[in-house]
Amino acid sequence: MQLIIVRHGQSTGNITTDDVPDGKLTQLGRQQARETGALLAHEGITHVLSSPLVRALATATAVADAAGIDRIEVWPELQEDRRSLHRGFGRAELLKGFPKAVFSDSFEATGWDHGGETYETALERGASALAAIRAQFKGDDRVVVATHGAFGCYLLRALLHVPRQTSVWFRMNNCGVSRIEFVDSPSDDAEPGYESAITEVICMNSISHLSVIS
Repeated sequence: MQLIIVRHGQSTGNITTDDVPDGKLTQLGRQQARETGALLAHEGITHVLSSPLVRALATATAVADAAGIDRIEVWPELQEDRRSLHRGFGRAELLKGFPKAVFSDSFEATGWDHGGETYETALERGASALAAIRAQFKGDDRVVVATHGAFGCYLLRALLHVPRQTSVWFRMNNCGVSRIEFVDSPSDDAEPGYESAITEVICMNSISHLSVIS
């Protein structure tokens, strides 16, 4: 299974010092999302997952449209790390702008609570989300996860088993792409050093497909 982590395109919250908890994509962000969709259009994407925040859903939609995917699975656990509380758009409102979005029965029609975390609980959420992805997808699945800068870092920390007390940050540019390959059954005839590998990091924060970097 290949996991493709994509940070959302540039959003209104990225170009101001104001607190914009659920900002839309800017014109540049929409262009970055389209360019990311073009990059992934012919790679056999099988599933697209997204945070319920609109900047991630808009990015996921661009990828799904380009790849011919007719549904975007909305996972609240992919939301951005946030200390203060914010009430996000509910299922009914999000479906108006993102008709490909598919929600669990527990996702409220009128809104959802975003934030109220600590750094430690956000790291735990990253580990739990990665475990859930690993459990659900296997084999030839190629899964795009549209998420956020901080939370994408937490996914990578969980993937690489970075200890909680270690101060490591993985930069993720807007629409930066990170690729990880999970091997279900390592080959006995692999090259020395690879025979027991089950996780291969192909690239991290690749931005070569973007005409403008932010």
